[in-house]
Amino acid sequence: MFNKLFSFLFKTKKINVVFVCHRPNVWGSLKSIYEECIKDDRFNVSIVAIPCKKQLPKLGLSHKVYESEGAEEFYKNFSCNVINGYDYQKGKWFNLKKLKPDYLFFQTPYNVIRPHKYSSEIVSKYTKILYVHYAADFIGAGILEETNPIDYMKDIYTIFLQDKSHEKLVKEYLRSNNLNIKTVLTGFPRYDELDSLKGIDSKNWNLPRNKNVKRVIWTPRWTTNEGNCNFFEYKDFLIEYAKKHSNFDFIFRPHPQAFLEWNATGELPKAEAEKYKKEYSDCNNAKIDNQKEYLTTFYSSDFMITDISSIVAEYFLTGKPIIYCHKKDCFNDFSRKISEGFYWVRNQKELEERINDLMAGNDPLAEVRKKLIKDNFYINPKKAGKQIKDYMLEDFNAKN
Repeated sequence: MFNKLFSFLFKTKKINVVFVCHRPNVWGSLKSIYEECIKDDRFNVSIVAIPCKKQLPKLGLSHKVYESEGAEEFYKNFSCNVINGYDYQKGKWFNLKKLKPDYLFFQTPYNVIRPHKYSSEIVSKYTKILYVHYAADFIGAGILEETNPIDYMKDIYTIFLQDKSHEKLVKEYLRSNNLNIKTVLTGFPRYDELDSLKGIDSKNWNLPRNKNVKRVIWTPRWTTNEGNCNFFEYKDFLIEYAKKHSNFDFIFRPHPQAFLEWNATGELPKAEAEKYKKEYSDCNNAKIDNQKEYLTTFYSSDFMITDISSIVAEYFLTGKPIIYCHKKDCFNDFSRKISEGFYWVRNQKELEERINDLMAGNDPLAEVRKKLIKDNFYINPKKAGKQIKDYMLEDFNAKN
């Protein structure tokens, strides 16, 4: 009788899921998992909003200075238990163990940006850490190793994979490092809501929607240390192009780390950065976009100018043209295939020519992109977020 009662109580226990979040811009990678758990009364959901280490000149991340990226404000009205993980006045961190998590998601795998008590080494001792890669797996040339650091991966219980290409890369990586981690092919949760964005407009643009106006986004690489960032090559040219073309509705969307990185390296000191930012604020048809949400801007744009970046995969799914600013080959097998649908440019002259072509409505690669989307992307028809939630249910019940 006691055993039956004990078993019943365990099976009716709610599953505690915790999301530890510092960067609103990458919430899309976990959003649909959160939404699936919130509407299922078998789950208790908590979000712990935290700051992360600030990139400092000369010190890099070798310090204990933490700075908010807006997580506390962004998550405060979410319909779950939201906790501010850091007391800025006292310099004290919330004890995650108090939430008795059964499963925990960190937004990013970088232990170096969090205090030791929030490291995967410590947290994995009392809960199962589940990993959804925060970005599309798009870049080769060692980025897989960088975005799946060994000190984090060794503590992971399960990693959820975006597509067959991602699955192959990750499994080879795990095998080569003798890591025995469960892998599940679910698709990328970021893609769960894309159908709802087709035809949407955004208030983020400088000008009203008009058939004579082209809406253009620029997303350069945030660091030059990889040799594939074109920000400094085109930063002056593009704002000047906007000033000269009133039908060029231009948004520069920097990576959240970009200006911090360039200030820390001395490539763009704060005074110079402020001067550059003012050029945008003084221009009627250009702006710097620091909003947390970006998909509505993507889907209401006309084309993108970019360097190699994980964000390109999301934009590619809009079906809209991409001008790719090339320096060196940093592709993996997936992105190399997708790049057949890019307009490649290697200098300012080629960039201007390609912008002019697209401004005039010339887009010969439109059908190529449609086929590449159909052949290379995996969009889970049952939704990745739901599959991951169901995985937790099945795993929890099997263990208990």
